[in-house]
Amino acid sequence: MSALASRDAIEGLVLGFFLDLDTGAFEDLADRMAPGGRWHRQGEILTDRQAILAAMAARGNDVRTAHLVTNFQLADVTETAATAKFYMVAFRHDGPVVAGTPSPLDLPRSIGLYECRCVLVGDAWRIEDMRADPRFRK
Repeated sequence: MSALASRDAIEGLVLGFFLDLDTGAFEDLADRMAPGGRWHRQGEILTDRQAILAAMAARGNDVRTAHLVTNFQLADVTETAATAKFYMVAFRHDGPVVAGTPSPLDLPRSIGLYECRCVLVGDAWRIEDMRADPRFRK
């Protein structure tokens, strides 16, 4: 895989992860993790598919989020591993969510500087470790 193709694939992996989170595609989100991958989330480390799906189920149906990824860069790139760094701005609404109807908008809930270690599993990039350094929090 060329360096450009790897960069595009890893960026798509990260963007897809957060889109899955925001749209409730939790099975797809879990599929983006490498076997034994770690997602450092809200003070917990989710290390397997069941833990991720349980954490997502605990969100309930009355939550709407939007995670905006920006300033995406790759570092430490090899043929089988790379580290992505980016900012993620999170918006969240807790309350009734109606499909096709916008939720009330407030200031961002948080802005974090993320580090996401990705590895090549077979012919697909997967997330091995994702963690945030919180920079701003409401």
